[in-house]
Amino acid sequence: MRIAVVGAGDYGSRFAAWLINSGQDVTVIARGKTLERLRTEGLTSTRSPITPSVHIDNVNATDNPASVGHVDLVLMCVKLYQLDDAMEVASPLVGPNTTVMGFQNGVTAEDRLIQRFGAERIVGVGASAGQVPLSIGELPKGKSARTAEIVKVFKEAGGVNVVEHENVLEAIWGKLIITCGASVCALSRLSVGELATVAELRQLAIMASTEAVEVANAKGVSLGSEQVQKMDATWDEIAESNPAWRPSLLQDLDAGRPLELDAWCGGAVRIGQELGIPTPANFAMYAGLKPYENGALAGS
Repeated sequence: MRIAVVGAGDYGSRFAAWLINSGQDVTVIARGKTLERLRTEGLTSTRSPITPSVHIDNVNATDNPASVGHVDLVLMCVKLYQLDDAMEVASPLVGPNTTVMGFQNGVTAEDRLIQRFGAERIVGVGASAGQVPLSIGELPKGKSARTAEIVKVFKEAGGVNVVEHENVLEAIWGKLIITCGASVCALSRLSVGELATVAELRQLAIMASTEAVEVANAKGVSLGSEQVQKMDATWDEIAESNPAWRPSLLQDLDAGRPLELDAWCGGAVRIGQELGIPTPANFAMYAGLKPYENGALAGS
């Protein structure tokens, strides 16, 4: 399978390295210093909460997607606020038989990808966290020969915990439940292992995730309280296996990079406001992180 990975950050580096390692024909689309590093130093995947990093010496990388041509599968591995630019970059890769998958946090990426490339080309993705698998399925629901093939490719890549999902929208919204809870790490500046020992912060995470479930149900995505219990259990798993792990929102905050707040606690706040559903726990975190949304404060 010919695969293009757009973006070489957290997900992008992981998936590209694992897929290359399993023998897939992968091209990484990058630019600037990232492209230079890929060409001179190779690709080292980020370490996930439950899997080690992988290094690839020889990486096929370019900043010219037109030179690659149409591929079978495009993995959009950029932040939510980078998606519009990335879709433009990816356009030369997308032909009549290309499938596009978005690995953004939040619940709005699929609709934007459908608007840009057409519903027939988009497969839904519910991103993984800890023992929660990467879920892949047709939109709005269902399985197909292509989702089965994509899952097979990811399973053969080794490091990916992946399943084919009959109702992938549940998994996509489940991702928002996890990120709302994990926003507490950024608010407190604590790793998962550190946060797991603070009962009050754990309670705030549960409150935020519960609000996300209420918002999802109001949008017609039927989720139950067990989703919050799964999130809480996932935190314990990560705290035990990789206590120093810092969610990507906290990593961006640490580095002074822009924050994709609209894909984390801010997403629940915005959708809750649209539907008239109070989200006070998420709003408290959103307000506390809002000054850093565009990167580090001047002089900080």
